[in-house]
Amino acid sequence: MTEEEFAVYREHLVLAYAEAKVQAGNWPAGDAERLSEEAHRTLLPGGLATPAHHFYVARDDDRLVGTLWLAERDGDNGRSAYLYYVEVAEAERGKGYGKAMMAALETEVTALGLDSIQLHVFGDNTTARALYRDAGYAETNVVMSKRLR
Repeated sequence: MTEEEFAVYREHLVLAYAEAKVQAGNWPAGDAERLSEEAHRTLLPGGLATPAHHFYVARDDDRLVGTLWLAERDGDNGRSAYLYYVEVAEAERGKGYGKAMMAALETEVTALGLDSIQLHVFGDNTTARALYRDAGYAETNVVMSKRLR
């Protein structure tokens, strides 16, 4: 991902994450964009050059068809990749790019010398959950919530 691509990506990412957090009932709509901006500023103090964070674009010929962000993490079970965000461009969905990006992710994570891939997915994102299950991911923790007001 180039610096120019990252600038556009980050702006989209902040808005998409804010929207997902509101939809999941985690954040109030009025605060969501600010909270998302703060979270991303904390996670990525160096932007594209933040150590141990990797950003990729997926292309089909010259068309950008998707984006992916992962970070290297050390844990009790070795070094892992945390998949922060993967997205297929809206006009390109349903064409197999998500599956291809997940396969390429495994190749890249292996090349980085990492042992596993972890990720978070919002419960209402059935498309992503199906993609991850089809790629061999298993749910390890499930957090449930019931809104009372």
